[in-house]
Amino acid sequence: CAIPCDVTVKLLQDEKHSICAQLQQSLLLFGRSTRKLIRDVMEEQQRALDVLSSQVTELMTKVQTLSSEVQRSNTEMYSIKPVQSHGRDCSDIKDNLMSVVPKIPSGIYIIHPDNTDASFEVTLVSHSRPTTAQIFLTAQTCCQVFCEMDYMGGGWTVVQRRTDGLTDFKRPWADYADGFGNLAGEHWLGLKKVFHIVNQKDARFQLHVALVSSHDMSSYASYDDFHLGNETDFFSIHLGRYAGSAGDAFRGYEQEQNQDTAPFSALDVDSDGCNPSCFIHNRTVESCSGLHNQTGWWFNQCGLANLNGSPEDEGQKQPLRTHILWDTWRQNGSPHLIKSVTMKIRRI
Repeated sequence: CAIPCDVTVKLLQDEKHSICAQLQQSLLLFGRSTRKLIRDVMEEQQRALDVLSSQVTELMTKVQTLSSEVQRSNTEMYSIKPVQSHGRDCSDIKDNLMSVVPKIPSGIYIIHPDNTDASFEVTLVSHSRPTTAQIFLTAQTCCQVFCEMDYMGGGWTVVQRRTDGLTDFKRPWADYADGFGNLAGEHWLGLKKVFHIVNQKDARFQLHVALVSSHDMSSYASYDDFHLGNETDFFSIHLGRYAGSAGDAFRGYEQEQNQDTAPFSALDVDSDGCNPSCFIHNRTVESCSGLHNQTGWWFNQCGLANLNGSPEDEGQKQPLRTHILWDTWRQNGSPHLIKSVTMKIRRI
């Protein structure tokens, strides 16, 4: 028999309401399960990120530990061969040891420049690598230095070396005067020691600056005469003729950039020529050491060279470069980013 129309409409409406209710319930359950799935995925990803972060931190710690161990290994002794000698600097030691050691190794030696009151006695220490050596102190002497004996004929006394950033060059005047760092790694020999070396009687020295960029490009700047004024003159620098491929950043392009004859400055002993301030790159600068992150150098209204430049502190914003600077060494109009540098001197 036929179902009345009003009954059919009622059945269809009930079915519609039932389907809508089921659909709403399904959507609600789907939304809940989707949100839970998203939360679970995000939590899993966060756990993975936490694990990776922990691994990165652990690896960084291991790298720092290994770097320290490498530096310490440079001072460990393996075999000892006593050598009696006298040396005023690395050039003099090279000349004196040539008759004793067939191949003179680079390493830490003790020197006794003229006009210093001390006897000289050394012990030559060979390492596991035949190209390195150390001289340990066995008598009161002037100072220990690192001698490069296998670079361009040898006999070089290292004045400054930057390699891995482990040594802080943000230092006061006293530290720059006396020296700091690890002679086998990064260090600043000290203005007092350099003064005694280069101001010996009847001796002239040349300065050689060896640069390596972040892209492993090499360059150099050499000066055929180099000496310092005394401490009363704030160890002013005096340079001879330039030769090289990196440009003469010490003298720059203009007279106001010329650092030749400039006194040494640090944050607490300011002789940089900015009296009371300098105007550099549209900026007023009261202290070149302050501009270069509290490092010391022979500043003259700041200039184009600072091989002691230190990276900025985290979060510090400055428009000028404050890293190792040799502004005349450029590529495509921009200064090279320098990752390592060595300043070394040798008798002429």
